[in-house]
Parts: sequence; structure tokens; C-alpha cells
Amino acid sequence: MRYLLTSALPYANGPIHLGHIAGAYLPGDIYNRFLKNMNEETLFICGTDEHGVPITINAESRGITPEDVIKENHKKIENAFNLMEINFDIFSGTHNETHFEMSKDFFLTLQKNGYITQKVVKQFYCEHDKKFLPDRYVEGICPLCGATGARGDQCDKCGNSLNSIELKEPKCKICGATPVIKESKHWFLELNKFQDRLAKWLDTKTHWKNNVKQFCKQWFERGLEPRAITRDINWGVPVPAEGGDGKVLYVWFDAPIGYISFTKSLLEKRGEGKNAWEKWWKNKEDVKLVHFIGKDNIVFHSMVFPSMLMGQENNFKLPDEIPANEFLNLEGDKFSTSKNYAVWVDDILQDISSDILRFYLAKNAPENKDADFSFKGLQNANNGELAAIYGNFVNRNLSFINKFFKGKIPLEVEFPQEDKELWNSVEKEVENIKLAYSEFRVRDAVFHLMELGRISNKYFDTMAPWALRKENKAKCAGVLLNCLNLIDKLATLFEPITPTSSRKTKEMLNIKPVFDFSKLNENQIKEGHKIGTPEILYEKIEDELVEKWKQNLEATK
Repeated sequence: MRYLLTSALPYANGPIHLGHIAGAYLPGDIYNRFLKNMNEETLFICGTDEHGVPITINAESRGITPEDVIKENHKKIENAFNLMEINFDIFSGTHNETHFEMSKDFFLTLQKNGYITQKVVKQFYCEHDKKFLPDRYVEGICPLCGATGARGDQCDKCGNSLNSIELKEPKCKICGATPVIKESKHWFLELNKFQDRLAKWLDTKTHWKNNVKQFCKQWFERGLEPRAITRDINWGVPVPAEGGDGKVLYVWFDAPIGYISFTKSLLEKRGEGKNAWEKWWKNKEDVKLVHFIGKDNIVFHSMVFPSMLMGQENNFKLPDEIPANEFLNLEGDKFSTSKNYAVWVDDILQDISSDILRFYLAKNAPENKDADFSFKGLQNANNGELAAIYGNFVNRNLSFINKFFKGKIPLEVEFPQEDKELWNSVEKEVENIKLAYSEFRVRDAVFHLMELGRISNKYFDTMAPWALRKENKAKCAGVLLNCLNLIDKLATLFEPITPTSSRKTKEMLNIKPVFDFSKLNENQIKEGHKIGTPEILYEKIEDELVEKWKQNLEATK
């Protein structure tokens, strides 16, 4: 089995914050690393969504071009992923010829197969700015939940997709004027024609998360309707049809096609040929497709994009898994890019390592309900668990060996009788951790990793090598050798979450930085092994730093 993994394309209209990282990107990276450590073949695909209306709004408000906006923000977003050690096989963007061609092909095939129709629709028009106002150019009150600030395409409060003219008290995003309604010609994807096929397909996904199944159920109960897939702007993929001048494909039509066009670009760059992408996207038997998204993207990945794939002449691979996460909040409030109420990756990583941040986001992952990011929670997770359990076990063992055995395990080793109980407990936790990773349960993986750390520390304390070294040096050496192998296993199992410190730990063990999950039941370190130089793995987060973070956040309100 090969694994095709995607993370939702971030809008190239601004930097990304920790709420974004926790939702769609860190979970994908953790799963990708786990699979690689299981010796599976993977492709991990992502890139910036460069045709959203927010980009044109951003450009117009700053007096620059959309190209300037996407170049600036693509670089910022890519840098944030690099700082977090989130490693895609390709991180591309949707504003390129390969993507344009594939998006147009999708449109034309759907049109030829009878799934796209043309309609004259009523649309908001701003008489002050002399232009039609597609989706995010309009804001108002959500007609479904009553939340203010709802956009013309979606309400962030209730998560429902909207038609802009349904908004109450609509306002032009550019000038604030109340728009009028005029008629405009647009193309629609007839989702209603896919409802039965979608329902049968989704019925087979009994193991999917409830949030995904509930969204689909709600849409089916209302009945799927044709959905507009074009907009009255000049920025984006031009509509490849007669009468399409001055119109582009709607961002949520062309954006998910980016998963495919990026795959095509990646494999062509690797020299695998123009059609190598089909071995991944049209292979139903040997490829598992997984979309990592936040809950606000559920409808597009479980309903709209699958319909687009079903409507092609060649049988495309449909997603096998959509482990959509809920939202991560910040100190009790919602992350807000527009209000600068956020924790930005490059800011916080000036003070702590990316592994500490990755660990807390994994431990606190919003898998089944919204979670809250707090600076005190980050401090407690690091100081009370990561440093106190894992880091402490590494440091106390390596320092002991360095001090009393000159950094080398003797050749004469006697293993204690208690070892059988130890390794039985270790094997159980190893299997729990691997299962949690495989089922996208990162929080559970962290729990069992900490359990393994506690088992390891308990073994060290119970065997008391400080006393054994005086009574039975060979038995002491056996205990320490066991502890080195426990450290090796911890470093390997932690690697999907804490890759930098896992490499550092292997370096301190003086072994190759290999993270092979198939060898976890074997002890790799043998008698006579000489360790490297011990270092502190995780520094504690002091109260003064937490207070500084809090004050900086308060200053944004």
C-alpha cells in the first residue's frame, strides 16, 4: 500500500498561526513521519491557494498586485512550515500553467458529461465601486445562526456554506456601502446529480469521525443543489467556455485540483514522466488517499471535490480518510488573523524549540472537540511531562554512564530477572503508540509515549544503578544497557512528534539517526557501546517567559 496525503491549501493572503498548524498541517506531518518509519511509501502534498477573493481584497487595500501578495505570503507560510519541521514532498501554489491546464480540463470534462450548467443569477453589485461583489467582498449577518461578520460564501460561526444574497444587512467589504442586486451569468456544478452516488460511497465510511459524517448528513437532509463555480473577477483560472470573459473559476473549484496538479509537477520534476501522477490519483487498489483538514473545509472535501472526481471520464481515487480536526482557540478566544489575535510561528520559536511546540499541539490536538491553547498549558506540558519525564530519563542515564563508566557500557553484562516484566510492559505501550498513530489519535499517542517514559523512569529508580555499581557492576551495566535501549525506543517513537530532539537523542546515544518502527522489539545497543556527549534535551519554560507571551497577546486586543 502507498499513501497519498494532502493538507488543506492555506490562503496566500497572510501568514499562518498555530490554529492553522494544529488543524491540518501538524497532524499530516505526524502521520507522514509515522508511515515513513513504518517503511511505507508516501507522497505528502500541499501548496498555497492563490486565487481566493481575500487575495484580491488584500492587494486592492494595499495598492499592490495579487502576484505581489501571493509571493510575499507563500514565502512566509513556507518559512513557518520549515520552522515547524513540517516536511511536504512538494509545497507549490495554484497560480501556474500546470494547475491552470488541469483545472480547465476538469471543468470541460464535467461540462461535456452534463454536470455543469449555465444560469443567470442575482448577485450583489456595488454602485460605488462599479463592480460585482463575489462571496468575500460581502459581509453581513448569517441567516442561519445570526452571527455577525458572516462572509458571502460561509459563516465561520456555524460552519455553513452560504449564498451571499442570503446575508442580512449586507455591506461591501471595500467601501462599506449597501450593495444592490443585479443579474450575472455563471456556471454551476450540479451537485444534486451526485447525491445518490455520494450517499452510497459515504455509507461505506462508517469509521469516519462524527463531525464529518454529521456535516454530510445535514447536507443530504437539505438536499444537494447546483453550486456556482465561477466568479466575476479577473484573478484566477479563466473560465474555459464561451461567454466566460472577465470571469474565473471559483477558488473552491480550482483549489482542491491543486492536490493533483502539484502531484503532477512533483513527479515530472523527479523525471517520472507526464502521466506518472495517474499512478497515484487513478489507482484504487494500491493507494490510500488521506485529506488532513479543519472542520471548516469538511463540505468541500467530503462532498464537492468527490463529486468533481466522480464526474470525470477516468476513475479517480476518492478519499479513504478525512480526519478533520475541530478548532484550536487561544486563551479562551478564537484565533483571529484580521485582529492579529494569534500566536505566530516565527515569533514564539524565537523563545522555544519547535519540538516543544509540536509536543504541546499534539498533546492538545482538537481531534474531537475544540481545544484551547494557553501559555500556561504549554509551560506545564513541557516542564511537567516532556522535560520531566522524557528529557529527564535521557539526561540522568547518559550523565550517570558518562560519570561512572567513562561513557562506555562494560563488556561484562548481567541482565536482571525483572527485565521480563519491563519488556512486556514496553511492548504493550509500543503497540498502543503505533495503533494511535495509525488511527490519527495523536493525543492518545502522546499519552502512551508518556506512559512509556514513566515505565522507563520507574525501572531506573527501582533498579537503583547508583547502588548496584558498588554491589554488582555487571548487573549495573545490564540495567544501564536496558536504559539505553529504552532511550533509543523513546527517540524512535517520539520522532513523528519531536523530530529534532529525536535526532539529537540518537546523536547523544552515538547511533545512526534511524527511526525504524519495524525494529522496535529488538534492542539495537549492545555491550561495549560508547555513548556521545550528554546534553540537556529540553530546557524548562520559566514563568517570566509565560508572562511576556501573555502581555504581548494582551497588547493586540
